[in-house]
Amino acid sequence: MNYRTTKVLAATDLGSSGTKTIDLNLRDTVSRLTVRWQVTKSKHGMDAAPYKDITKIELVDGSDVLFSMDGGEAQALAIYDRRCPSLSNGDYLSGDYQQSLFPIDFGRFLYDPELALDPTKFRNPQLKVTFDEDVSDTGAGANNLEVLAECFDEKIVTPVGFLMSKEHWSGALTSAGYEYIDLPTDYPIRKLLVKAFATATACFNIINKAKIDEDNEKRIPFDHDNMENYVIMMKGVWAAIEEDFFAQVDTAGADYFYVTPSGYCVQVVMTPFGDDYVYFEGVESGGRVRPYAHTSDRQVRGIVRGYLPNHCIEFPFGDQKDLSDWYDVTRLGSLRLRLNKAGTASSTGGVVLQQLRKY
Repeated sequence: MNYRTTKVLAATDLGSSGTKTIDLNLRDTVSRLTVRWQVTKSKHGMDAAPYKDITKIELVDGSDVLFSMDGGEAQALAIYDRRCPSLSNGDYLSGDYQQSLFPIDFGRFLYDPELALDPTKFRNPQLKVTFDEDVSDTGAGANNLEVLAECFDEKIVTPVGFLMSKEHWSGALTSAGYEYIDLPTDYPIRKLLVKAFATATACFNIINKAKIDEDNEKRIPFDHDNMENYVIMMKGVWAAIEEDFFAQVDTAGADYFYVTPSGYCVQVVMTPFGDDYVYFEGVESGGRVRPYAHTSDRQVRGIVRGYLPNHCIEFPFGDQKDLSDWYDVTRLGSLRLRLNKAGTASSTGGVVLQQLRKY
C-alpha cells in the first residue's frame, strides 16, 4: 500500500480545558494531520461557532514553529486550499455529537509528493492543541479529541519542502482607520488570509480595503479599495461552502446557530419533520442564522450555503499548483499590508500566511 492513515492520538476526553501536547513519533513522511474535535451538546441552540472551542493549534520543533493558528483559521485555510464544502458536521441537536475537523495540510493536495512534512528533518516535533469544551455550547460536559496522520507508506518520496502556515498578526479592529502590518520576507508566500470577526457582521464591513506594498510603496502588487467588490469577483474562483444543518427550532426563534459561511448573504434551506414550515425574520450576517418554527417546535434538516469561511478572506498569489509561481518575497527589503478598518465594535482580526519552506 502506498499510503496509510495512522492514529497519532486515539479519541480521548481531555477534561474541560487546557493544552494537549502530543509527540509526533513518526518516521514516515506526513501529507496531512487532522484534529477531530467532538463535544456532546447540552442544548438545541449554540453559544458560539464550533471552532471557538479550539483556541490554538500549533506544530512546533523546540522553538521553531511550523504551524500556528486558531481553529477557525485552520478550517478556513483548508477550505480555500481544498475547495471542500465544509469541515463541520452540522448536527446541533441536544444530546448529539457536534463534530468538527481541523486539518494541517503540508502539501498542495493530499499525498503531494513534492511538499510534505518529513519528521526526520526535525528533532522533536510536537503538536499542541489548546481547547475549551464549553464555548460553543456552555453546558457541554464531555469531549473527544483525536489526531490522525495521512502518511506515505510503501511509496518513497523526497519532498523538497512543506507548506508552513501561521497566524502572523492578530489584534482588535474596533477603531476606524488604517492598520499597518509588516510581513516577513524569509519564505515565498503562497497565500494570505485576512480574518475580520464580529458577531453577525460580514467581514468586508469590518475591513473595507486592503493593500500590499513593497519597499515603501516602490511597487504595489494589489490595492483593493472595495472589499465587497473583491469578494464578488472571487466568487468566480472560490467554491461555495455547503454545510449540513440538523437542529431543533422553536416558535420563539430563541436559538442562534453558527455556521461556517460568513458572507452577507447566506442561503439557508430547511425542511421540517411534519406539516409545518420554518422562516427567518431579517437576514443574519457573519456566520449566524436564527430560524423560527411556524406553529410548533420542529426538528429540521437542511443546508447552509455561502462564502467566506469563518470570517476569512483569501488572497492567493500566483498559480496555486506551481511552486515556482508563488510570491517570492525573499528579494525584497520590506513588505507591508495595509488594512482599512471601518471601526466596528467588538471586532477582532488576524492575518494568516501560508509559505513555502524548503528543506
